[in-house]
Formats: sequence, structure tokens, C-alpha cells
Amino acid sequence: MTIILKGANTPLPAGPFRVTVAHGARPEAPAVAAVAVLVDAVGRVRGETDVVHGGRRAHPSGAVRHLGGGAEGGLLVEWVEVDEAAVEADVQRVLIAVVAASGTSAAVAGLSVEVAGGEGAAVARYEVTDGGGEGALVLGECYRRNGAWRFRAVGQGYAAGPAALAADFGFSAEALPVPGPAVGADTPHPLPGPASDATADRASSLVKVPGPAGAAAGATPPRADGTFRKTPGEADPVHATTVREGKGKQELTVANPAPGRPAILEYERLDGPGPHSWFYVWRLDEQGGVTDLIAFASTRDARGQLLVFAKGEPEVRLRVEGSGDWRLRVRPIDTAEVLDGCAGGRGQAVLRYAGPPALLRATCDGPEGTTGYAHTVQSDGTSQRVGRFGTGMPTSGPLAVGPEGRCHVVVKLDPVASWRLEVLPLDRVRELRGELSGHGWELVEMTGTGTKVRVRLDRGAESDSVVLATLDAYLRPERQICAKPGVHPVPPGLLAVRTAEKWTLKVRR
Repeated sequence: MTIILKGANTPLPAGPFRVTVAHGARPEAPAVAAVAVLVDAVGRVRGETDVVHGGRRAHPSGAVRHLGGGAEGGLLVEWVEVDEAAVEADVQRVLIAVVAASGTSAAVAGLSVEVAGGEGAAVARYEVTDGGGEGALVLGECYRRNGAWRFRAVGQGYAAGPAALAADFGFSAEALPVPGPAVGADTPHPLPGPASDATADRASSLVKVPGPAGAAAGATPPRADGTFRKTPGEADPVHATTVREGKGKQELTVANPAPGRPAILEYERLDGPGPHSWFYVWRLDEQGGVTDLIAFASTRDARGQLLVFAKGEPEVRLRVEGSGDWRLRVRPIDTAEVLDGCAGGRGQAVLRYAGPPALLRATCDGPEGTTGYAHTVQSDGTSQRVGRFGTGMPTSGPLAVGPEGRCHVVVKLDPVASWRLEVLPLDRVRELRGELSGHGWELVEMTGTGTKVRVRLDRGAESDSVVLATLDAYLRPERQICAKPGVHPVPPGLLAVRTAEKWTLKVRR
């Protein structure tokens, strides 16, 4: 799963789709309610039955259902299911919106929408970061495109409130839900009408929260050392989610929900003490010593994803250090976003790629001086760096894929910046025929026969380190040619150039 920005869209896998609308629980915040609106090609409803919410739980076609709501990890949530196979032919979009009983979206903390496919894998989440004086807001939409379904982050607000939203799509404001009184995170979320047993079972199985405060009846609490353990009888681990919340500095052992396979660790900074906050996750060895830094963030609302259990380990020991409150989620690797052509997000992320070796281009949009890295991780747990990229410094590096034809791609970037990845064919690699210049990491191709090449860094470079390396057929590092500027013999084929500086390669025939 990735966090997408307003206006971005992403393809959806086979449904039914599960949409989660979430927001913070503050006593002073206005009560809000989620609503799904089915519209045709001109953006209008066909009747008030095309408006589905907690008081009208199902569309007559059965294509859209409101599954109820509850509390999850300090957030209030509502769930909507969209069965794309049952959506009528003249319905082009299913909008997901929220309406406030009073007040505006600016007073609602942590407002977001997340969509998952039919197998339970989360696809994308959009977080509202620019809410203002709107009393109603369209968060996102599931829509048809060329016979397939996609999800778009919309973020369209209505300062005139619910009535303006209703008028925009051709129905009466009386068809919208009336949000109940605001409730706290530990209070059941009241929704109009009784929920069915099936709905309650589905809602309770979405998240398992260890610990006495959030555990369901009969759940097994974590051990004294903070170890995550799956509740007996919990759902298939492919769809399981384990949550842990904490504050400040803690050491804990995280259990693999599917030993023998990798998994995703999602982190989220909650309310911090001020605008300048910090958050780190360190991996520990068996003796409790620090081995490496695997997560870092400098923003108050930072969140991201890490690849853990790369070799299928049954558990991993971590140290979490943060100013203020934080939350960790362990998700099976099947919930990672699929890298299919291109993807974008903010902060650290994990993606799945299946296909041939390719060229991977990474770009960054953030404050000046922001830098990050992209890595590939193979099925045996080995990692290769694609490249170092930053604001104004894109990189194009090897998307290494082993004989099994798949890998994971890990983006490491401070959440203060956003990133974009694009998979390109290898014929887009620049060729070294006479002279070639660049800045930062890049994949190039030496044409013709092997010969000597002068490797030069621009004057004023902060470092004199520049690595040239040959790659094998899977684009994995094979042999290092040099680590410093100079004249070096270079064989024909693909080469990885690795430096943070501006460089020039010149063939000497």
C-alpha cells in the first residue's frame, strides 16, 4: 500500500473493494459520517437510493454496502464495501464522502480514506492535509476506466456544507446521513440502525490490537517484553494485521505473521510535542546491540513502511525512539502495493515487482537538500541499491530481478518529501559512445568493444569517490571496475555509476 496525493489515481485489483474512512477522536471535534454516492457518466445520481450510508446500509443492486463502524487504534472508522461485479452498467463512479453535523473538516484530525482489494490487500490511502472551512468533503472515488476499476484521491470540499454536496450530484440533502454526537476512541461508534452479525464479525476481524486496552474478548495480550503474538483463532495470517502503540523509547520483539516470508512494518507518528519532532526505528541483534537504522522521520505526522523479515525470520528485535506517541502495524507482504509501470508516495515505502530486469527511475519533490535511496530486495533477502536520489537530482538505476522473476522495491526517504518511481525498458539506458556526463547514480551502457575510459568528477566535488561496476544478466552487481577517478579498462555492457557528484565518462580509443 502507498499513500497517494490529492488528484493521484491507482488501479484496483479484483474486488469487492473495502473502503475505510478514518479520523481522530477528539471530544471538541464535530461528528462526521461517511457516505457512498453512485453517479452516472454525467456525475448525477439516478435516485436517492444511490446514496448509501449508516442509515441506508445497502444499495438495491447489492453493489455497495455500509458495513458499520468502530474504533481502531485510537481512530474512529467506518467501512464501505463496493462489489464492482454488481455495479450497474450506467454507474460510472462510486464517490466516498464525509459530512459534518456542525463545524468544518479543519477541526477533524487524521481524516483519511483507504481502499483494499478483494483479497484484503490495502492498495492506497489518501490523507487530508489541507482541510479548511468545508462542512462536506469528497475524499475519493472508485471509477471505471477502459473496462477496469481505479481509485482516485479527490479531496473536494464544500464550504456550504452537505446541502452543496447533495446539489452537486443531483439529490436532496435529506438523503444524507445525520452524524451522531462525537465520541471518544474508547466509546463504541454509534451508527443508525442495527448492524448484522456478519457485519460485526467482519468489522471485528479487520484489526487485532494486542494489550489490555484494545484487545478483544479472549485475545492473548503481549508478553512483558512487548512481543507481538497472534490471537488464537485469528483470521488467515495473509489478511491479519497486528497493531502496537507506544510513546518515547521502547524495545520490542515483533513476530512474523507468516514465518518463512517477508512482512511489512508500518509506522505512524501520532500527536507530537511540537512541529519539530523525531522518530527512529533501529534493528537490534541478539545481545540488544544496534545493527542498523531502518526508519527515520523528522515531521510531526510522519508515517511509512519498512520491509522486515527479509529472510523469513520468525521474529525481529527493534528499538523505537520517538518524541511523543507512535503506532506500529505488522502487515503480510501480500498487502504491499504492486509496482506496475509507476507509483508514487511520501516517506518510506515497500512495493512488489514482478517482471523482467528493467531501468528504475526515481525522483523526489521536497525541501532543498532532501535525499533518499531506492533498493531492490531479492527472495533470498539480499539487497541491491538502485540509486541515491533527491530534490533536483533524479536517479535511473538497475531494477534487479533474480531468476524467479520478482523482487521487492524499498524506498527510504524522510516523510517531509514525496517520491515517484517509474519502470522503464532497458533500451532507455543512455549509451556511452564517446563522452557522457551525469549527476548522481545512473545505469549506462558501454557500446562496442571494451576499451579504456577516463572517469572524471567535476571540480569542486565534495568527494572523490566514484564507483563503476559491471552487472550480471539479472542486473545484480558483478565486478567493481574502480572506486576513484582515473583511466580504467571498461568491458562492453551495462555499467552502474555510483557517486553523489557530477561526473563525466570519456572513451579513449
